[in-house]
Amino acid sequence: MLRLLGSSIACCVLVQAAAAQVPTALQGHWEVVQVAVDHRDQPHWQYFPDDPRLLGRQLDVDDAGIRLDDGSHPCADPAVTALPVVKLQRFIGERLARPESFDTPVQPTLADFGIPPDNASVSPLEVHCTPDSSPWNGAWLVATSDDRLLTNYDGSGYVLVLRKVEGRQPVRASFACAKAKRPAEQTLCASATLAAYDRSVAAAYRFALERAGDDAPALRQAQRQWVASRDACGTDAQCLADSMRDRTEELMQQ
Repeated sequence: MLRLLGSSIACCVLVQAAAAQVPTALQGHWEVVQVAVDHRDQPHWQYFPDDPRLLGRQLDVDDAGIRLDDGSHPCADPAVTALPVVKLQRFIGERLARPESFDTPVQPTLADFGIPPDNASVSPLEVHCTPDSSPWNGAWLVATSDDRLLTNYDGSGYVLVLRKVEGRQPVRASFACAKAKRPAEQTLCASATLAAYDRSVAAAYRFALERAGDDAPALRQAQRQWVASRDACGTDAQCLADSMRDRTEELMQQ
């Protein structure tokens, strides 16, 4: 159940007219644990529920920038403006309003996004970036507890739910890292970011197989060929990240 901001966050986001630095309580390392989409507005989906392209992505927030490892442009020198305190339900309903339709209300509910209903008041923040071309410019951040953050960072109709990552966490790939032998696999298992992308490829591959029908054998062969090309990256982390990001996108488009 989402709950009211912890005092450590609330004290940092008092309403103010001028933009300020990102509150210390929001700075740190976060991971996307849910990609929430409006289940009653499927025709306008840009992403699927818990879409592998965004699920597991790592977000770093500090005074220098806001960086999501999805290949998007970071937000440099971020500043935030406090928006009026509001009920979470009302904020989501107004910010992610649907096109007018005869069979659905304009304002969705939290439950429509698969987010537990909550009548708590929250203190949203609006992000300002340099340059203003970053998709984070104009994004909103809503802390629902000390370790949970909601955002919609590029203006599309979905909500990212993030969990704050404290300290060193075990690296989880789609395979047993204890059995990793190839250089590419060992490099994946040494990085939470790369391991998360490996899980994304695996999830996207399962998604594609479910829709492949008679094309499943060709898809399996293509996946084996892609694994070989990924492994050719060896220990090059950027090469591995680009390869897995591109493959996830390709599989989700099939």
